Amino acid sequence: MNTNVIAPTLKKLPRVAAVHDMSGYGKCSLTVAIPILSAAGIEVCPLPTALLSTNTLFADFVFMDFTPYMDDYLNHWQRLDLKFDSVYSGFLGSEAQIESVMRLIRDFDSGMSIVDPVMGDNGIVIKTYTEAMCREMRRLVAAADLTTPNITEACILTGRDYIEGELDSADAEELLRQIIALGVGSAVLTGVVRGDKLYNCAIDNGGRYFEHQINLLPFHMHGTGDLFTSVLTAALMRGYGLRQSVDSAARFVYDAMVYSQNVADAFDRGVAFEPLAHHLASGIYR
Repeated sequence: MNTNVIAPTLKKLPRVAAVHDMSGYGKCSLTVAIPILSAAGIEVCPLPTALLSTNTLFADFVFMDFTPYMDDYLNHWQRLDLKFDSVYSGFLGSEAQIESVMRLIRDFDSGMSIVDPVMGDNGIVIKTYTEAMCREMRRLVAAADLTTPNITEACILTGRDYIEGELDSADAEELLRQIIALGVGSAVLTGVVRGDKLYNCAIDNGGRYFEHQINLLPFHMHGTGDLFTSVLTAALMRGYGLRQSVDSAARFVYDAMVYSQNVADAFDRGVAFEPLAHHLASGIYR
């Protein structure tokens, strides 16, 4: 009898540590990131920063800060010798939570790190963000491979006053290069509106600037920022380049928003992406 049996080569799913808050109702953060990344064939290991009964757009939501448990949570992961192909963070509620993401990047042999620096929008800074937290967020962005700020967040990161009005290509590129100067590998400036078009402007890790254009829809929905960065992360983790990944994310968000117009309560609970998620099976929207 031949006893020299060759063990089969087992497949390994790409694995991401997703550091976001989690709302029971009102799609955003982890309730967007987990299904999107899973649909793309990626194993998601969530590290919640807070648990909420609903997102903060609803009155009287119940909130539990997860900060006191995060160190023990990561200590257990370290004892298990967990490794990650990517770390992906979103809204962070304190300096301690920012340090937890730094620890994941530093101590877990993580491959790619993606930081969505959720700090504000439309020129308004989130009330919980102190100047000390803004400094720490700059430090986290500097340690990342990719960051995806909107215009408000880009101005906070670079210490500039909020830029009113339309941002042309030259100004968008200048703002992005100031973010790159912090030390981050590449950056995508999201939600740049010019006329009836929406642009995502980017600098890749080779220093090349490009823009992606799509039609601007005449309505808004919450959860679209988390959706964009989650689809972007999925494509990058599956090996696609930044330009293809931005295109995939922008088209997916657009189509999901169009679909959502005919879904009951979508304007309350967030963009209805679930019926389209299977189109991400290859890692990119097809």
